[in-house]
Amino acid sequence: MQKVANIATSPLKSRIPPPDPAKYRSIVDAHDWQNPYLMVRAAGIDARPISAATESPTMSPQEVIAYLEKLPSVAWPYGLVVAVSENGVRARGDDAPIRRNREELVRFLEAAVKTYTSLGGVPLRTSDVTANWPKYG
Repeated sequence: MQKVANIATSPLKSRIPPPDPAKYRSIVDAHDWQNPYLMVRAAGIDARPISAATESPTMSPQEVIAYLEKLPSVAWPYGLVVAVSENGVRARGDDAPIRRNREELVRFLEAAVKTYTSLGGVPLRTSDVTANWPKYG
């Protein structure tokens, strides 16, 4: 089990530069994404250090910030922005846990960068790279 981060003192906002949309604006395929990629599933969050093509541990939304904090600076070429996507293949009953996991994940991500954005960083927002591939940054 991953350590749960103290989001009030997360070093991400002081260690990773602001998002640079010019570096990722033209990306239309998740396989081309080079920053951390988070897949929301019913069982938890699959956290991939880069792109959708890499292996990933599954963790609770509370554990994601601690996982992201352990990634080296080179894992953040676009700055402090992560891709978040919901699992598209679902079993009956998966909708509610996926929705709950995504809402909880977004709360933790927003809390982790709250101080960063209040100091002039790019506010956390949702926008679509493609119809099914939203990002946070």
